Amino acid sequence: MNLTFRSMSSLATAGVLIAAGCTSLDDGAADPASVSESEHEGLNSVNGLNSVNGLNSVNGLNSVNGLNSVNGLSSTTGLMTTAPGRATVSYIVKCALKAGRSITKKDQAGVSYSYAGQFGFAPEWETSTCGKTCQENVSACLMAHINTAGVHIPLWLDAASPSVGWGRSPTYTRQEGSFFGNLFVSPPKAYYCNGKDFTAGVVPGRLGATQDGAPYANPFPGSGNCADACVPLPTPNTGDGYKSCAGYTNVVTVWRQ
Repeated sequence: MNLTFRSMSSLATAGVLIAAGCTSLDDGAADPASVSESEHEGLNSVNGLNSVNGLNSVNGLNSVNGLNSVNGLSSTTGLMTTAPGRATVSYIVKCALKAGRSITKKDQAGVSYSYAGQFGFAPEWETSTCGKTCQENVSACLMAHINTAGVHIPLWLDAASPSVGWGRSPTYTRQEGSFFGNLFVSPPKAYYCNGKDFTAGVVPGRLGATQDGAPYANPFPGSGNCADACVPLPTPNTGDGYKSCAGYTNVVTVWRQ
C-alpha cells in the first residue's frame, strides 16, 4: 500500500498538515538498483517506534554524525538492514530534513534507498551533530506519526520549530494531544499528554483509543491532560500548543478532524 504524503503547500498560515497511519513495506520485490521509500506515510509502532532499539548509535543510528555520513547511519547494522528499520529511517529523514532535501543510503546487500525530507525539524543533522534540541524535535515528530492500528489518519501539527510554527486549521479543530521526550537516550523517554478533545472523534490507533504496544506513556497523574500540567503558550498563540511539558521545551501538538 503506497500512501502519498501530503502537507501544506505553504506554511504561511503556520502549522503543518500531516497524515498518520502505516504502510506495508516488502523487501521481497526490491529492485537491486534504487528503491524509493520517501512516498510512504505514517508510522506503525509495531514496525517502527515500538521497536526503539536502532534509534541509538549502538544499533546503527549515531546522533554524533550526520545522517548522510557513513558513521551517522550505518548500512551494515541497525535500521538499514530490515524493512521495518528502513520504514523508521524514512520518517526520521522526513521529520529531520526540509522539503527538497534527501539522502540516499545502502543496505547490507548494497541496495540503495532514497529518503526525502519534509518537516525540517533538524536540518543540521543531514551533515552534522544532532544535539539535544534536534533529538527532542525529531523524537516528538516521530511519536506524532504513530498509529498503532495501522490506520491512515490525516492530522494537523503545531510546534515551536520555525519550519512548522503555530496556528490552527478550521478543518482540524480537535486537539488530540502533545508529544515530547527523547528517543535517543537509553532508556528512551517517550511521552504524551491528552489534548482537550482526545476523547472526541476518536480514531483507531490514536490517543483516546485502545493502543496495543504504544511506545509512549503519559507521565502526568490524574486527568493526564496537557492543560493541567504543561506550560501554555503566550498570546497570540495561546491554545495552539504548549511551551513546555514535563521540562521538555520541544513539544509537538497534534489536531485531528
